[in-house]
Amino acid sequence: MLGQKDSFSYSSLISGYAQSCLIKEEVLLFCAMMKSNLAVNSYTLTSILRTSALPNESGIGTQLHALVIKVGLGSEVSVGSSLVTMYSECGGLKDCENAFNEIEKPDLIGWTALISSYAWHGKGVKALRVCELVKKEGISHDSVTFVGILSACSHSGLIEEGYYYLKSMAKDLGIQPGYRHYACMVDILGRSGKLREAEKFINDLSVEPDAFIWRTLLSACKVHGDVELGRLAAKNVIELEPNHSGAYVALSNICADIGQWEAVLEIRSLMKGIGVRKERGSSI
Repeated sequence: MLGQKDSFSYSSLISGYAQSCLIKEEVLLFCAMMKSNLAVNSYTLTSILRTSALPNESGIGTQLHALVIKVGLGSEVSVGSSLVTMYSECGGLKDCENAFNEIEKPDLIGWTALISSYAWHGKGVKALRVCELVKKEGISHDSVTFVGILSACSHSGLIEEGYYYLKSMAKDLGIQPGYRHYACMVDILGRSGKLREAEKFINDLSVEPDAFIWRTLLSACKVHGDVELGRLAAKNVIELEPNHSGAYVALSNICADIGQWEAVLEIRSLMKGIGVRKERGSSI
């Protein structure tokens, strides 16, 4: 498989497999590297830890953390940050905090991983406290950090804080919000049931909203049973992504939830007429 089987060649190929989402190949190659008694570096561990952050691979992550401790790389920021992300998605919040506390000198990536972990677990207030702590450390947030901050506001219903940090991006740091940030704000409003305010927010944007923003509103409409606005959101998603079944399915589910079976049949007929197939795992 490999010409020169050293740590560098193994690490490079493992990273390539990780970036290509070839999980089985990545894990098998890592195991082969371990059997070869080659030294494991932070680059290799960071790559393999990204894989262990997947929900179905949590067992791998626990074993990898034991290896990290054994080789003494838990204090390195790249490895520690990857452990935080892994435990955020596959473990508990306490594990995230412990992994973060092992990092000798956290950088923005490490802080962002912790903020995102708090967001994922619905601890918005804690996430914002960390955000302010980062400022005091003299570290400036980037656009990725702001996604974590806004997600934290979304999962904790912090509407005013969401508006504040969205405006702060451009005002204080000169970072122009992107579609992902705008979608987060729509999600903040949508989760709180403020669907009309979310619609107004979208209409007032200085950029044309993309399908992701409209899908976010559509999801909120499904949760709160707003058929009228759901139809509008679905219409915009379909115009932007006519061959994607998600909007059709979501709108159909909204109609089904309130017993509008004729509308459900119309949507099915429309999908069939234009050749859109339902993705596996969705219901209609």
